[in-house]
Amino acid sequence: MDIIYFIKALLKKKWWIIGGTIFAIAAAFFFTMGRPRLYSSTAQISTGFTIKDQITLRDEGNNIFEADVKFENAMQTMTSPLVISLLSYKLLLHDLSGPKPFVVLKEQDLKSKEYLAFNREAAMRICREKLDSLQMLSSYDPDERKVQEFMKLCKYDYEAIRKMLNVNRVARTDYIDIAYRSENPEQSAFVVNTLYSEFIRYYRSLRSERTVENVETFAELVNQKKTELDAKVEALRMYKTSEGVLNIEAASGSELGLISQLEKALLDERSSLNIMTSTLGSLTTQIAAAGTGKVTYGSANANANVVSIRKEINRLNDEKLRTGTTSEEVEEKIKALRKQLQQAESALPTSSTGGPSTVVTKEELIQRKITLEADISASRQNIATLEQKIRSLKGSLGSYANKEATVSTLQQEVQLAQDEYNRLKEKMNSAIDNRTVPTDNFRQTLKGQPAIKPESSKRAIIMGMTGMAVFFLTSLGIIFKELFDTSIKSPSNFLKSVDLKLIATVNHADLHKFSILEVLQANIDDTKAVRKRQNSFRELLRKLRFEMEKSGKSIFLFTSTESQQGKTTLVQAVAYSLSLSNKKVLVIDTNFCNNDLTVALDAKPTLESFSISREAFAYEKVRELVTTYSIDNIEVIGCKGGDYTPTEILPANHLLNYLPDLKKHYDFILMEGAPLNDYTDSKELEKYAEGVIAIFNSNATLKQNDKDSIEFLHSLDSKFLGAVLNNIHDDFLEL
Repeated sequence: MDIIYFIKALLKKKWWIIGGTIFAIAAAFFFTMGRPRLYSSTAQISTGFTIKDQITLRDEGNNIFEADVKFENAMQTMTSPLVISLLSYKLLLHDLSGPKPFVVLKEQDLKSKEYLAFNREAAMRICREKLDSLQMLSSYDPDERKVQEFMKLCKYDYEAIRKMLNVNRVARTDYIDIAYRSENPEQSAFVVNTLYSEFIRYYRSLRSERTVENVETFAELVNQKKTELDAKVEALRMYKTSEGVLNIEAASGSELGLISQLEKALLDERSSLNIMTSTLGSLTTQIAAAGTGKVTYGSANANANVVSIRKEINRLNDEKLRTGTTSEEVEEKIKALRKQLQQAESALPTSSTGGPSTVVTKEELIQRKITLEADISASRQNIATLEQKIRSLKGSLGSYANKEATVSTLQQEVQLAQDEYNRLKEKMNSAIDNRTVPTDNFRQTLKGQPAIKPESSKRAIIMGMTGMAVFFLTSLGIIFKELFDTSIKSPSNFLKSVDLKLIATVNHADLHKFSILEVLQANIDDTKAVRKRQNSFRELLRKLRFEMEKSGKSIFLFTSTESQQGKTTLVQAVAYSLSLSNKKVLVIDTNFCNNDLTVALDAKPTLESFSISREAFAYEKVRELVTTYSIDNIEVIGCKGGDYTPTEILPANHLLNYLPDLKKHYDFILMEGAPLNDYTDSKELEKYAEGVIAIFNSNATLKQNDKDSIEFLHSLDSKFLGAVLNNIHDDFLEL
């Protein structure tokens, strides 16, 4: 399809397009005629979502996505049913208590059941209570439901306010605009300012409730952790008490120090034992020498000094073992006394030196030996006692290690509990402190003011846009309809989709109002447009007649691929047209499945009954079968019709066998055949015709069985005269 085709299609439906456009403009004018003049007021809010405060106590980065979420949350809260309800309460209280209400009810509203059932005092009380408690009205309460119905009457309900309210973020800024339109300029300013104040009140109340809930939650957690911490501390204390080691590190440190001192004392004691053992051997030698008569000398003072030093050493050792003392002073004393003892014992003379010494008798040596053996025995006991004490202390160190591990585990649990307790306490303190810090950065940077002039009604723009929209939509609808319409419609489409020779086109004619003969004879008296259309039909039919005359053939079969293509009408029209040119025409109805031609021409159904031999055939016999009319040069032979084909119903010597003979008496013989898609009649009749003409309706669409029938027409070769496109709309004749 080309552009001209679509232009023709639009011109064909131009009155639909123009009418629809005019109707749309008129409807827009009608619906905007009673539109009230509205006054708009705007308030602006700074949110602080995208601005980082330099004096803030918290270091927070600017997250664009998070800021967008905050903006959306804030705008959704502003337009939530609860905040709008708080605004509705304020509007209603203003009208009920103020001298100049925003809305003045009409006379019909004052007679409504909502107004008559309304209680002013009860409504004011309910609205104040709901304002204070930040609650919505309940439709289950009869009194509150009456308030809701009265609000709806005043257009203070959620739907009415939300329809006129517009809350949007100013693009790429930190601001939110609140705009409201109403018939009262003061009401518009009141709404935008009150909406902000009620939003801030609700928002801060919500934040406060959340903070209180957080503080209570943290307090419960802190108390719980404090109880757990106390339990763990008590478990550690009970273990230390039960084991008798309140300080594991100090106890283990003192034990190690005592072991070191005892080992040092053990070493000293063993050294003294060695000295005393050596001295005992010397005394034994002296006693043996005294038995042989040798004299031993010694100093009485030296002996007395040795005995005194030994007694002091024994006393200090006994005291140390008894008390378990670890004094360094005692240790130093014992160490010094041992050195003195060694010096004193080494100073004892063992033989006569000729000096001023006393003679030591054998008995004294024996007594000294006994004393020394007693000291050796005591020293050995001291060594055994020290070794036992050291073993005991070393054994206790192993138990201290096990206890230390247990105590360490308990101390770690106490420390973890202490850390958790401290963290929760810090969070609770932070939540408590936040209650005194501002919870938001909302600021109203622009207060709404009453508008001086109303907004433009924009009626002309609305009407123009409506008309343009309907114009283009209607045009597009027509174009799409034509685009998806697969019917033949025009001669150009026929040549593109049907591979047949097109010999003529016939436009649509109003044959319901006028007969075919009246149209062909131009005996009509109607409007200029009708006369032009009928003249076109007559001229196009003359072109078809010319093609038939030019072909040099006389016997024609009119057929089609489908039914309802206009064969019957076209055969009549061609017959009338030929008769007007002084041609004698015989019309034979051979469409047995649908004998409309016989019915339309009121012809005698004699075709099936005619049978005569070749020898007896005469034109006079045929004259008995035909039906004549007042119109000269046209004769018709009808058929009875039925569910049969020509070969099934026609007798052996039927009329069609004598058509070449009838050419001597008739200029043209026209036959109408059945549709090719559904019946074989036309294929059987083709052999009796000299030329075949196929009729196609412009409203028809081609299907697969049409293509098969077209192949049959191609197989006729020169016998096929061509196709006629019938019933074309005048707008598509030239396409």
